[in-house]
Amino acid sequence: MSLPAAFLGQRSGLTASAVGLGCSRLGSTLSGCTGTAAERLLQHALASGITLFDTANIYGQGESERLIGAALRGRRDEAIIVTKAGQRFTTAQRMAALAKAPLRQMARRLPGLRDAIASRRAAPLPRDYSSEHLQRSIEDSLRRLQTERIDLFLLHSPSAAAVARGEAFEMLGRLVQQGKLRAWGISCDDAECVEAALRVPAVAALQVPLTLAQSMRPALDAAAAQGVGLMLREIFAGQPGTAAARAAALQAALGFPQAVALVGTTSAAHLDEALSFAQGTKRVEATRDS
Repeated sequence: MSLPAAFLGQRSGLTASAVGLGCSRLGSTLSGCTGTAAERLLQHALASGITLFDTANIYGQGESERLIGAALRGRRDEAIIVTKAGQRFTTAQRMAALAKAPLRQMARRLPGLRDAIASRRAAPLPRDYSSEHLQRSIEDSLRRLQTERIDLFLLHSPSAAAVARGEAFEMLGRLVQQGKLRAWGISCDDAECVEAALRVPAVAALQVPLTLAQSMRPALDAAAAQGVGLMLREIFAGQPGTAAARAAALQAALGFPQAVALVGTTSAAHLDEALSFAQGTKRVEATRDS
């Protein structure tokens, strides 16, 4: 399948498929997409022309990264891996992760348990953007991903104040120089975080929900012209359950200059539908600084 490409800005120097696979549910207790099912999905994505895989160290308590690493064994140079860190589990959550397999089986039979797990997952996690925590998280991610480099590392949902403090920016720069990261950026949840991130010259790319990006279009277009890459997530959030609405949402995401639209799914059929929407979409080129 021929997909349009996205140049993720001069600051990162990365080029990927314009549609990326969001892997937040791979290996999770509730999704059931693990083992051979996850392997089939990831191989299907690769065969369909997807080259960007978005994950985080907390997704599936690290299982998402492990599954991606296994799927890309022998094909690492075909893919752009994006991962994140900065959120951390509580002691109780780390203990629950040890019983993930039986919990998954019980949740299938007990709706109340499934609801309780879903509610717990929706609660905010503690944050830690210190150099020590992030460097340790990156080393752990490299091991799970079975790779020597992360193509794009993102701070995971920091506040604007955490971005302004920039505790780990110098350390991240050193990891880029060492080749462990090709570039780094920030995954933002609100306008204040985006504004703070755009004031940091070293930020190579942002990840932003589509609705937030639409409300900040002028600023993000200007950032693209300055070499900042953009990934748009939650493309279908709040959309009516029609194919036409989903197609319009994906095309709106791809209407941003050279943005990557992240499609988070564990269904090959849903992924194929999104890819069909992307076919023939005309990309908007950012005006690059000379």
